[in-house]
Amino acid sequence: MMTQKQDQDQDQVKARGTVTMDRSFQNPMTLDQEWEDYGIGDPYVLRYNGKYYLYCSTKDWRVGIKAWSSDDLVNWSYEGLVTEDPLTEGAYAPEVVYWNGSFYMYTSPAGKGHYVLRSDSPTGPFTVETENLGLTIDGSVFIDDDAKWYFTHAESGGIMASSMSAPYTMDAGDKLNTSLGHWTEGSMIIKRNGTYFMTYTGNHVFSKGYRVNYAVGHESPNGLYTIPDNNPIIISTDRDFNGLGHSATVLGPDMDAYYIVYHNLAGKSAEGPPVRKLNMDRLTFNGDKMSVLGPTHGMSAPAPPLPAFWDSLGDIPETEQWESVKVSRADAAWLSKTSTEDRFTAEYNVVLDKGQASKAAGELETIFSYTDEDNYRSVRIDPGSQSIALRDTAADEVLQQAALPEGMDLAKLHTLRVEADQNGTRVYWDGLLLIDNKQLTAKAGRIGYAWKGGLTPELHYTAFANEAGGSSDNKAIKQVPGTMEAVHATSIGEEGITIHQEGTPDGSYSAELTGPDAELSFPVNVRADGDYTIAAMVSDASVGSTLEVEAGGVKRSVKLKAEAFVTEDDSSEWMKVPLGQFSLKQGLQWLTVTNGKGSPNIRFIETSEAAISKGKQEVSFDPDSTFGDWQEDNGTTGLLLDGNNAMIFGGDTRWTDMEVGVEVTQTDTAEGEASILLRTTMESSFRDQVADSFIGYELALRNGRIILRKINYEVNQELTSGVLELENGKARALRVKLDGAKISVYDGKQKEPLLEWTDRNAFLHGRVGLRTSSSGWLFSNMTVTTDN
Repeated sequence: MMTQKQDQDQDQVKARGTVTMDRSFQNPMTLDQEWEDYGIGDPYVLRYNGKYYLYCSTKDWRVGIKAWSSDDLVNWSYEGLVTEDPLTEGAYAPEVVYWNGSFYMYTSPAGKGHYVLRSDSPTGPFTVETENLGLTIDGSVFIDDDAKWYFTHAESGGIMASSMSAPYTMDAGDKLNTSLGHWTEGSMIIKRNGTYFMTYTGNHVFSKGYRVNYAVGHESPNGLYTIPDNNPIIISTDRDFNGLGHSATVLGPDMDAYYIVYHNLAGKSAEGPPVRKLNMDRLTFNGDKMSVLGPTHGMSAPAPPLPAFWDSLGDIPETEQWESVKVSRADAAWLSKTSTEDRFTAEYNVVLDKGQASKAAGELETIFSYTDEDNYRSVRIDPGSQSIALRDTAADEVLQQAALPEGMDLAKLHTLRVEADQNGTRVYWDGLLLIDNKQLTAKAGRIGYAWKGGLTPELHYTAFANEAGGSSDNKAIKQVPGTMEAVHATSIGEEGITIHQEGTPDGSYSAELTGPDAELSFPVNVRADGDYTIAAMVSDASVGSTLEVEAGGVKRSVKLKAEAFVTEDDSSEWMKVPLGQFSLKQGLQWLTVTNGKGSPNIRFIETSEAAISKGKQEVSFDPDSTFGDWQEDNGTTGLLLDGNNAMIFGGDTRWTDMEVGVEVTQTDTAEGEASILLRTTMESSFRDQVADSFIGYELALRNGRIILRKINYEVNQELTSGVLELENGKARALRVKLDGAKISVYDGKQKEPLLEWTDRNAFLHGRVGLRTSSSGWLFSNMTVTTDN
C-alpha cells in the first residue's frame, strides 16, 4: 500500500507529464555541397523574411562563397555560390547584414584585409563595392537601436571595435577588454533587454582548446564589458570533438529562442589541416547571464521550436489561414483565423507599396490582440511622417510613437516584430527596439493587416509564437551533464517561488523556494547511463534549509549544513554545494529540487559525470594529454629536456572527491616552479594558445613558497599560499584532499593542513596532472584515492 507521501509523488509525476522531443537533430550536421576536403568553417546565419541563410569560409585557393537556406535551422538546401568574384579566393568568415533593401557582406579573403560586397538578394550575386579596408580578419557588424553601426574584428589581446559612418566606412577602432589572453577572433554582438552580449573565440583555430567566451556590456557596443564566471560557454577537448569555435548567434523560428552555430575540427584533410563541421546549440538567458545547453555531440538534441502560426504570403492572403474583415477607416483588412495566447511574439514582413510608399495619405496597420473591429491593438506605419505608432482601439488612443531610422525606403522589405507579455509591449523595426511600452500588457487575439489611402502592400512572411521575452527558456530541455538556471524551471510562476532580480555576482536572477513543497522541475536529456553529481549554487541565507532532490527515480533529502558554507573567500554570498550522486539512465526525464524546509534561494543546478570509486590507485598518464618531452622511469616522472610550459595529465575527468599523493624532488638544476594539477578538464596545448590551457586547480612550488591557484585558461587566480622550504635532492611528500568545495594541502603525514581553501564556485570534478618547464624537478609515487 502506498503512503500519502508516495501518492503525492505519483501525482506530481503525472502533473509534469512525460518529457518528449517532437523534432530533433544531432551535431555535427552535414550539409549538401560542403567545401570538399574542408567542410563548413566559421559559420554565420542570417535571418531574413522568415528564412535562414548560412554562409561559411571558403577553402584556401578556391574562389567564391557558398550559401545554404533553411526554414527551421535544421534542414538546409544548397543555394550555390553567392559570388564568384576572383577577389573572394579563400574568403574568411563572410557575414551578411540586411539593411533598407541591401545585403552587405563583410569578408577578408585569405585573411588579407576586409572588403564589403553588396547584393539585392541573400543568395547574390554579391559584387565588390570597396577597396581593401584592412582591419585583420573576422569582421562583424552590429546595428544598435539608434541605427548606429559598429564593426568588430580580430586582434591579438582583444577584440577591436570601430564606429561606422556608413556601411562601407569604419572609423579608427579601440581595443576592448574582450580578450582570451592571446589572439582573439570571431566576434559578434547581439542586444537583448537593453544588454549587449558579445561572443568571441580563440586562441588558435587548430587548437583543441579553441573555445567561445561571452561578455556583457551595458553602456555601448564599444565600451567596457564584464566577463562572467561561467566562461567559456563552448569548449570540448575530447579526441573526437574538439576545436569548437567561431560562433554566430541567431534568433530561432519561434522568434523567442536564440541559437548559436559554431564549428568543430575533425581528422585531417588531404592537404593537412583538419576538416571543419557545423554545429548548433540552444542559448538561454538569465538576466546578464548567457548559457549554452551543450555543447551537444553524438546525441539527439531538440530541434528549434516552430511558430504556432506562419505563412510566407507574397500576395493576397489565402482563405485557408486568413479571413478578410472590415475594419473602420481601412480600405482592406486581413486577419489570421487562429489566435495568439495572452503572451506572444508576432512578426510582419512587408513592402508598403512598390514605388508609392511615400503617399501622404497611405497607412498600414499591423494588427494584434484582435477581438473585434472596435477592440484590437496595432502598430500603424505612416510613410508620410516616416514614423510608427502603437495604438489601442479599445481606448481609441495612440499610446506611443517613434520615428523610423533615417532614410528608410518603404518600397523595400522591412520587418516589424511585436513582443507582448506581462512586462508590456515591445516593437522592433528591422531588429531595432523603437517602442517599449510597459503599461500595455499582453492580451490574446488574432493578428493581421489593415491599410488605407491607396496603398497596395506586399505582404510577406507573417507569424506568431506564444512565447515572448525569453519565456521559451523555461520549456527548453536541459542537458545532463550541464548547468540549468533555477529561474528556467518549468514550475516558475507557481505559488511558493519568489524570483529575485538582484543580489547575485553575475547579474543573474535567483529562485527562492518560499512555500512548503515548492518545486523546481527541469526536463532533461541525459547523455549516457552513469552516476552523476548534482550540485546547487545557493545563498548563504539558505543555511539550515533542506532540499529534496529527485533524479533517476530516487528522492533524497539534503540539509544545507553550516559547515559546507565555511569559506575564506568573502567575495560573494553564494556557495556551490554538492547535493549527492544519482544513477541516471540515458534519455529524456525529469530532475526536480523541492523545498523540504526553510527558504532556500538557488541560482543554478549543476550536473556532472561521476566515476565509480576504485580506492587507491597509481596515476596512469595519458599519451594524448602529454605536452612536452616527459619521461617515466621506475615510478619517477620528469622532463627529458627543459621545455616551455610542459604538462602531463592522467586519470579520470569524472573523479570528484579524492586524495592525491605525490613526492616532489627539487634538484640542483631545478628552475622556475613545479606544479601539481588538480581536478583538471579541457586540457590542450598549441602555439598561439594561452599557457594556462586547462580548467582546474594548480598547486605550485616556487622559491620556498607553496601556492594554490584556480585556473580557467586566460583567468589565473591565486587563492592562497604558504611557506614550504624544499631540500635539494630530497623528495618531499605532499597530500591534497579535495572534499566538495574544500581543498586541504598537507605536508607529508602532518595532520594539520599546510594550506586550506574553500572555493565558493568550485570545480567539482576532474583528473590530475603535473607541470613544469625545468628538467630539474622530479615527481614520483603519484596516487589518487577516490571517495565518491
